[in-house]
Amino acid sequence: MLATIGSALGLGFFSIGVGLTLMVTYAAYADRAINLRHAAIITVVGDTLISFLAGFAVFPVVFAHGLDPASGPGLVFVTMPVELAAMPFGGAMTVAFFLLLTVAALASAISLLEMPVAYLHRRFAWPRALAAAVAAGGCWIAGRATALSFNRWADWHPLAAIEDFATATVFDLLDHLTSNVMLPLGGFAIALFAGWVMPATVLTEELHLGLGPARALVILLRYVAPRGIAAATLAPLLI
Repeated sequence: MLATIGSALGLGFFSIGVGLTLMVTYAAYADRAINLRHAAIITVVGDTLISFLAGFAVFPVVFAHGLDPASGPGLVFVTMPVELAAMPFGGAMTVAFFLLLTVAALASAISLLEMPVAYLHRRFAWPRALAAAVAAGGCWIAGRATALSFNRWADWHPLAAIEDFATATVFDLLDHLTSNVMLPLGGFAIALFAGWVMPATVLTEELHLGLGPARALVILLRYVAPRGIAAATLAPLLI
């Protein structure tokens, strides 16, 4: 149960781009006329609804065909072909689905790439084309390790001496590190920064909050959110 809560926390930070500071980066380009409070609410509600729809689409197929619900990210590549194959024009729909999935992956990659590109462009005054090429090349080289985990390195378990990671591949370890450690840590740091370092007037002005809601948000950022994130992240490790 506690491990599930930790995984859900990491997924939440990933899907709305908080733990990755993705929304922080995008907000830097936002026009001041944009209502960030409305944008945040729409993002969270829309992401939650889409996650429910994805679960309703995938898990009935998983249990109907006796598939492993703990297969992880690769589950979509198993369930959707099975589900679409039973429909009229299933072959064409399967091709269309995976083409759209590729577009979604590229869109996410471009969004994530903006963070190192923006840093290289502003810190070292590199042209954006050069910064994008260097950042993309670095990501591609680092990503080779995850790709090899499904073929040549499939039987290599770097932390085999540790019971909890005895069968974990490089991909599994990176997935665990990012989802269960780095993403919550990023969210934890953002909560502390917004609650203790950033002036409260910034929250009031940028989010168009009154005095009461602004104080409540500061209390949440200072005391509630950091403790909740720490508890959900550390509890599975300590128990």
